[in-house]
Amino acid sequence: MSTNPSPWIKLFLAGICFSLIAGVGQEGAGQTRQGQYPQTQERQQEPRAQSQESGPLIHGVTIAAGLAIYQGDFSINPSHNFVKYVAGNGKLSLRVGADHRLGRFNQYGLGVDLVYSRLSGETPDEVGFTSNSVALDLYADYELPYIHEGLFRVFVGGGPNLIISPTYTGTPLVRQEENYQRLGTRVTGSLKVGVTILDSFRIGTRISSSDLLDGYKGFVSDGVPDFVSFLNIGYRIDLE
Repeated sequence: MSTNPSPWIKLFLAGICFSLIAGVGQEGAGQTRQGQYPQTQERQQEPRAQSQESGPLIHGVTIAAGLAIYQGDFSINPSHNFVKYVAGNGKLSLRVGADHRLGRFNQYGLGVDLVYSRLSGETPDEVGFTSNSVALDLYADYELPYIHEGLFRVFVGGGPNLIISPTYTGTPLVRQEENYQRLGTRVTGSLKVGVTILDSFRIGTRISSSDLLDGYKGFVSDGVPDFVSFLNIGYRIDLE
């Protein structure tokens, strides 16, 4: 009796061995692909996650219009009556701004404003001036706590203020050359402070860096700068 297996048995055993070897090879290749794929996926998703965490640079854009109210030497109002200031010196003001909010509840903010104001003032003796003002302001604001959310934000800021083509009428009765100058187009500095209500209403004042915003220091050189108060209403477009 022959002890050698038949050719069919040899072929069957060879097939089993080949199947086992091929299965092990495929399993190893599958493990390799599974080990590589998540790494590739993580690399693809990482920039997206970082982009989502960084967020937009600009969170809101505001367009506003209102009044700029000059308060200085060419506006004699000893009692500082606000109604007289508004009725006598209130002129057109326009503002376009962008902001970035910070903090867990967006209570902090940074922003930039481009502001156009028409300035005008006149004394009872018909001595006065008229000019255009374009200011570029950088500011920081803060939402007051313990008040209704989004109600009040106080702000402070400043920047360069371009005074464009001023015109003058009349001559002060008491004139001192060093105090009265018909200045032309120039750049001054300014500081502004105020409050924003419901991201729509803004009330504040702009303090000039000198007492020559209107070209006149007054009868007495007391060094008090000129002011431009403002009232405006606008609409903030939320980009978040």
